[in-house]
Amino acid sequence: MSRLLLPLLLLPVLLAGRAEACAGCSNPNLPVGRGASAVLAPGEVSATLHLTTTAVHVVHSETCPDIGPICLEREEPPQLHDQRLYVGELRPVLEVGLTERLGLEVQLPVRLTRTTILFRRLDGTVFSPDYANIHHRNETLAGIGDPWVSGRGAWRLGGVALVGRAGVSLPLGRIEPDPFDRGRRGLSHQHIQFGTGTFNPVLSLDGARSLGRFRLQAYGQTQLSLYRNRYGYQAGNRFAAGGSVETAVVGRLRLALGADVLNEQPERWGGVVQQDGNVGRTDVLAGATLLYPLGSVAVALAVKVPVYQHFIEAGHTHDGEPGQLTYPAIVNLMLHRDFTAF
Repeated sequence: MSRLLLPLLLLPVLLAGRAEACAGCSNPNLPVGRGASAVLAPGEVSATLHLTTTAVHVVHSETCPDIGPICLEREEPPQLHDQRLYVGELRPVLEVGLTERLGLEVQLPVRLTRTTILFRRLDGTVFSPDYANIHHRNETLAGIGDPWVSGRGAWRLGGVALVGRAGVSLPLGRIEPDPFDRGRRGLSHQHIQFGTGTFNPVLSLDGARSLGRFRLQAYGQTQLSLYRNRYGYQAGNRFAAGGSVETAVVGRLRLALGADVLNEQPERWGGVVQQDGNVGRTDVLAGATLLYPLGSVAVALAVKVPVYQHFIEAGHTHDGEPGQLTYPAIVNLMLHRDFTAF
């Protein structure tokens, strides 16, 4: 039951010229739930429901002219932006066996993002601006993300069960105009996107093998972005690989320990890598999963934490940080059931 992390993407905004890094100006994405790695018989259905969430607290300083159009009217004192992001995603994954080897998989993500903002002076005191802030708002956004549709091939090689998938993400999630361009023009803008606006090929390979009381699992996956959307945005190619070891601990309770290595190449707006945007990154996550069967439904709770992060093209830092959004942990609750449809 490996899970990928499509790393948290960042779309900070520039108001005029080169801006300081704004980790709070971000477009957070959550792990992509993975389907079953078992071979499905014709008519057998594997249904998985992933509920994934994280919370991020970011404080960054801001000065004129980056504060906004108010700087054209008066000299606004430096300020702190104290921002919290609460991100959740509900992702059903449905797989069906069509023949002894071939099948079909569909994923339909539904996302919710809540952002809050407190404006503080440099001494920490809270104040309410007497002007509209073009960067941050208290708001809750919800909508579907880009669904995935994939063909599924499964076979056994010795004692190893292999599942390969080839498919595409469909551009149905909401997308936003270039926030960098709007910021430079002093216009209010939205950083949070629910989709990429492009058809993106998705390829993956999963393997699983039982050795006595242990079950070994591994995966590799890539999502490729081959062209720009209508607003000039092109996501970076994403690569991930990981593995886990699962075993029984008490009765029917099972424990899996694993690690994931995730790499994302820089994103581009109009062909340009913005140094305040997602400059590309590599993350290593370590995690544990508890699994328990409740009748015909398997329940799993997973927690993954970053143990290493490297930002590929960070051109500057802000208060010792690379200006890229980081997260303390990712929590995933999973419900899984197999049944026969026909």
